[in-house]
Amino acid sequence: MLLHPAITLYQTSNGPCPYLPDGQWITSVFYAGRITGRSYESLLEQGWRRSGCCFYYNICPDCSQCMPLRVDVKRFYPNRSQKRTLRHNRDITVECIPSVFDYQDYALYKKYCLSRFSQNPTEDDYQRFLVQSPLTTEIMRYRDGDSLIAAAWIDMLPDCVSSVYCAYDPACAQRSPGTLSILRQIDLCRQLRKSWLYLGFYVPASPRMSYKKSFRPGQIFRDQRWHDS
Repeated sequence: MLLHPAITLYQTSNGPCPYLPDGQWITSVFYAGRITGRSYESLLEQGWRRSGCCFYYNICPDCSQCMPLRVDVKRFYPNRSQKRTLRHNRDITVECIPSVFDYQDYALYKKYCLSRFSQNPTEDDYQRFLVQSPLTTEIMRYRDGDSLIAAAWIDMLPDCVSSVYCAYDPACAQRSPGTLSILRQIDLCRQLRKSWLYLGFYVPASPRMSYKKSFRPGQIFRDQRWHDS
């Protein structure tokens, strides 16, 4: 991993693994209030991710289950299930704007966290995670009429888009909003002539992460290099 010599790396224990039982989440981290898109793109290629202004690389002992995943957007073609999701959501409108604090976005994120993880994030939690960004970050809002049903935060980089997070109204889960959001992000990449959409981690042993593997062709980062998936 090649980092600027002025960067200070820390090793951090983040508690229990968010994906697998009985595991501990250990990371190498550094903080940056500002970073160029090209620099972060290079870090993504080396397996790094970010949360707010914290950049991290997983170094969990005796585990290598969390593997960064990216989609080759120029070659991607939706499968039958993904086409069905698009048809089912033809009435959904999407806007993509710079990410700033908006209470409606926060309320959606809070509802999602309460339903999915039994967590109750504060406004400060939300701001640190999804509003504060050292990069150009945008939010894609998905609406059914006037109702906000989902939101996705994305980093806009020179040759790729990196998906930061997606939250949705649990009452709209039957619309497969997570899949819909990735499909719309792929469309955005194509419109902007980007090569890759980074989807965060794929964890083979975690059932809730399995849907990411269906976006093909793509690549998985393991053993310090990218492999076709």
